[in-house]
Amino acid sequence: MNLEEKKLAENGEGIIIVTIESEEWQASLSKAKNRLANNVVVPGFRKGKAPKNKIEQYITMPKVLKEAARIIVEPAWKFALDNKKDIEPFSSPNPAIKELDEKLCKVQFSFDLKPQIKIGTYQGIKLDGLKKEKAVVLDEDLKASIEAYRDRFAMEKEKEEDEKIAKGDAVIFDYEGFIDGVPFKGGKASNFNVIIGKKQMVPGFEDSMIGLKKGMQTITVTFPKDYTPELSEKTAEFKLKINSIKERKLPKVDNEFVADLNIDDIKTVDELKAELSNRIIAQKEENNKKLFVSKVIKEIAKNSELIIPKSAILDQVNKLYQEFEQNLAAKRMTIADYKKQTGLTEQQIKDELFDDAKERLESYLVTDAVRNNEKFEIDEKKITIKFEELAKNFGMKAEDIRNKLINDEIVKEELLKEEIINYLYEKNG
Repeated sequence: MNLEEKKLAENGEGIIIVTIESEEWQASLSKAKNRLANNVVVPGFRKGKAPKNKIEQYITMPKVLKEAARIIVEPAWKFALDNKKDIEPFSSPNPAIKELDEKLCKVQFSFDLKPQIKIGTYQGIKLDGLKKEKAVVLDEDLKASIEAYRDRFAMEKEKEEDEKIAKGDAVIFDYEGFIDGVPFKGGKASNFNVIIGKKQMVPGFEDSMIGLKKGMQTITVTFPKDYTPELSEKTAEFKLKINSIKERKLPKVDNEFVADLNIDDIKTVDELKAELSNRIIAQKEENNKKLFVSKVIKEIAKNSELIIPKSAILDQVNKLYQEFEQNLAAKRMTIADYKKQTGLTEQQIKDELFDDAKERLESYLVTDAVRNNEKFEIDEKKITIKFEELAKNFGMKAEDIRNKLINDEIVKEELLKEEIINYLYEKNG
């Protein structure tokens, strides 16, 4: 046997063609004849017991060739695996007979290549727009953070039938949107929850609801220019059925409110604002770092040689789809509800996730290559400090978290990811 290797890197596909000829192929033909002879049924005779001349009438060369090819596939694939040089299969092969006669047999094995990267430069990358932004606490950031705490303690009271919607009210309603009298995809929902003024809906929608009462209502909303192409700048009529209007009363921000939050060492409003400011800064710094590094990783991937099979991307698509379902469930929505609201099918949703899945795999290959090249070390001290941080966040003892909730390997892996992000952040820009 001999083989020929081909890489279709743009598709993440590999091909090995194995040629079987000479004595080896003749042996397969002989074996095929014997197998057919032992299994042929000749009328008037038991299987395999008919005279040789009778049996040979039923054993044609096309049948022998077909059986010999079937016999040779498995040993040909074993030969391919044992003798391959520049190719690494990732999936089971799809065999196909490319040439077949009494002299030789050519079997082509197609398969997905193992995801691979030949990483390009990953230090000293400078790009337009690649800046290390300084984290700043804005007034609206602090206000939003405090409002989130106030929302936890909100008291709700159902309004009377003749009372109107006001800013801050919690409203449950059904809606359906029409453009030129025709319903549009994704413009319908039932028992939708919104807090007026939280900007959950398209701009202008919530403002148009202010002053409405329970029952059937109609509002008109113009979609912004940067909305989806099919709805951009179009005016829609929404028919609403307002089912519930609840007035929400939020607690006053004073020391009593702060005490109710039960945050360690925080007793006054000023202390709360200082603590929240520190958290906001830390979160913004982390977000800025991750955004910066994600841009760096995209640039590294662009300048690297990557092989990612389509099957690996589709597998990642399925994982993203499951994550999407879980995120919907956290918002008390099912995937069926989402499909109904948007008019999208499961396949359409997965098609939209394809590029994200590919990007996630590219990011993994890049960071894994950096990790292997730089050989980061995570010692016991770093692991212990991380458990202490987790203990503070969870309000538990570090040893309880370490012994009962999270094992050392998970923490070590998380620390390695942090090391890679910090490295790429420090070495670029």
